[in-house]
Amino acid sequence: MTLETSQYTDIRLAPPFEEWAELLAIDSLDNSRLDALRTAAKQRLVSAAESYILRLNTLADDADLPSSSTPVLTGQTAEQPIVLTGHQPVVFHSGLTFKYNTTEQLATDAGAIAVAVMIDTDSGDAGQFSYPQADAPGTDDAGESGSVASATLQIESLARSNSLFAHGRLKSAAELQEVGELVARQLNNLSLSSSASNVARTFREFAQLSAAKASAAEANTIMRRQRGIGGGMLELPLSAISAFPEMLAFTADILKQARRFAAAYNASLEVFRDENGIRNAANPFPNLKITDDSCELPFWAISHDQKNRHVLEVQFEGNVTRLTANKQMLDSFTGSITAESLEPMLLQNIQIVPRGALITASLRLLFSDLFVHGTGGGRYDRFTDEFIRTWWNVEPPPYTVASASRYLFVADKHELQRLDAIRKQLRDLQYNPQRHFDSSVFSEDLKSRLLRLCDAKAAAVKNMKLAHASGQSAKEIGTTIQALTNQVRDEVSAEFEPQLRRLTTLSAEHRDATNCRTYPWFMFS
Repeated sequence: MTLETSQYTDIRLAPPFEEWAELLAIDSLDNSRLDALRTAAKQRLVSAAESYILRLNTLADDADLPSSSTPVLTGQTAEQPIVLTGHQPVVFHSGLTFKYNTTEQLATDAGAIAVAVMIDTDSGDAGQFSYPQADAPGTDDAGESGSVASATLQIESLARSNSLFAHGRLKSAAELQEVGELVARQLNNLSLSSSASNVARTFREFAQLSAAKASAAEANTIMRRQRGIGGGMLELPLSAISAFPEMLAFTADILKQARRFAAAYNASLEVFRDENGIRNAANPFPNLKITDDSCELPFWAISHDQKNRHVLEVQFEGNVTRLTANKQMLDSFTGSITAESLEPMLLQNIQIVPRGALITASLRLLFSDLFVHGTGGGRYDRFTDEFIRTWWNVEPPPYTVASASRYLFVADKHELQRLDAIRKQLRDLQYNPQRHFDSSVFSEDLKSRLLRLCDAKAAAVKNMKLAHASGQSAKEIGTTIQALTNQVRDEVSAEFEPQLRRLTTLSAEHRDATNCRTYPWFMFS
């Protein structure tokens, strides 16, 4: 299998991409209860995701956007494995773009079904993105060859609200046009005309989606898919998945033994922290709160009417179990909790959805034959693996990690890295240049001069040793050595110190703009 990586830097693929297909197989979990849920859940996932893609295509048609011609990577779950990934439905940056396209490439090569889960149950600004703003004319040297651009990092948004992603709304068409013009103008000021054109076109289409009443999450998903970011994958929100009968059964199995589950979860966290030398009790997740008559669980209780979420807590009184959130009772149960007994809450637009590690634990156990994480998920799912083994007593379906960076100011980024490296090693360059002759740090002209000076110094040092060995005075040779040392230092300083002065003109804000790896996908080709 081959993967296109030429546009990216800081690439991380763990394990190497060519080994991923070996991990992708339809395997039993060796747990009859989970395997039965898993078989039904995978079929339901693909069917629901196919319907969701049709909904997105209808929204795109309503907004007069062109239909996507990318074939959807669907199929038969009994015959084809499912490769899963996911993220919040935000404006994607290069790391997320790389993760989704890598997942899609694997599924294409391996003949697998590919599904991306939209984590719409988290909260935040679905439309937020970064953009560079040019300094006022005359205050930077961005147009000079070999200089570091003096732009500052700014934040804008496509959305009106900072709430649950499932309920985030786009700004009006007129507001989006205004934001697009602002960002395009700043990009043009920085001589990024291609990026400015991309932004202008993209915001016109976001404005069309706003007029068609698309949500911020839907618009983000439609737009990136049409630009080839995960465009061949099936997609489905986590809120929709959490209403599946299989997910309700999975949830009920935890609720009916809530205290044991919370205690086992906390114990696994303590073991994981101890084995990995983690002292911060909040990493990778905080412990669940447990009292004599209640416990917290890794679920959110979401009210779609109120458009908010709160941590789910379970209270116990004899054989009565009460589910509460934000000190408000959601429901009470006498005896065992079942999937069917959770359904009335759905009719009230209240959902219990997984949070934290339980998101990928549930997705991997019920749906995934291989899960593709970014670097963050790759770190915390080491804990998830161990908890799956401890609580469910099964070997977890495998996961991989895909991450990469892409920079808007590529030449400036490289120049800044070069200058920072020179600054860190300047003293060694001045007094031990021979250690760096095999690198490209010196210009050819300087390297030639330094070679002659270093050869002369080495010869003088040899003569000094001979003089000392024969008992002769080496004072004049010592003076020569010092003069050569000073000359080497001065030659290096003359080349690099004027370059390093550029760093003193860069503020932290300028550095942030140059080093930013989270510029949105629509600023790139």
